Amino acid sequence: MNDPLHDSGAEKPTVPPVPPAPPAGPFAPPFAPDSVAPPQAPGYAPPQSPGYAAPPQAPAGYAPPQPPGYVAPQPAPTYAPPHAPGYAAPSQQAPTYAPPQAPAYPPPGYPAGAYPVATPPRGLLPWALGLLIFIPFPFVGGLASGIAMAVSGGASRRFGGVARENARAALNWGLTYLLASTGLLITHFVVLFTLTSDSPSSGFYPIGIPITIYFAVSLLHVVLVIMGMVKAAAGKVMRVPFAIPYLRA
Repeated sequence: MNDPLHDSGAEKPTVPPVPPAPPAGPFAPPFAPDSVAPPQAPGYAPPQSPGYAAPPQAPAGYAPPQPPGYVAPQPAPTYAPPHAPGYAAPSQQAPTYAPPQAPAYPPPGYPAGAYPVATPPRGLLPWALGLLIFIPFPFVGGLASGIAMAVSGGASRRFGGVARENARAALNWGLTYLLASTGLLITHFVVLFTLTSDSPSSGFYPIGIPITIYFAVSLLHVVLVIMGMVKAAAGKVMRVPFAIPYLRA
């Protein structure tokens, strides 16, 4: 079958020519279809054809081979300026600052060992009050010492132990001495007024017998008081066997 176009002598259709690429320059359009790829979004990777393998990356620390005789450049030496004689370089580390500390004060209260340890009561006071016999008034000291020993002995019995026994012994002797001295003084004045009512007496005896016994009992009182103080201070019990037992154990 013959082509009618060839047979008729008609002209072939003409193809329009491709326009030339625009010139590059400051006035070039932002997008050229044939020369510049369009901008892509960040992180975009173009699709690859099946069986495509990315070229291997150089390992970390890889150094390319150098031609024979190549010498790597060395870093320039550190320059230190000259210093004057006697110059001392400052310390690289700043000195550590220590804030001032407050002075240490002892804790409140009494310092340890500055005061003696308190000792338990031992009944010393009732015996010590027996020394009131030395009050410089006639017959007043003996009466005062006996009364003070009895009162203090009764108050010290509540402590118990050695203090209770010494207080009981001091009370019994104080009351015994008080009774004996009072009786002897009364007897002395009775004998004195009885024997001298009609005529004055020419001698000390027999009028002075009661007062002599009073001084003897007072001397015994002083000896017992000193012995009681010594034993009570040593933590021992003072016993007076001939004292009237007003209080029993």
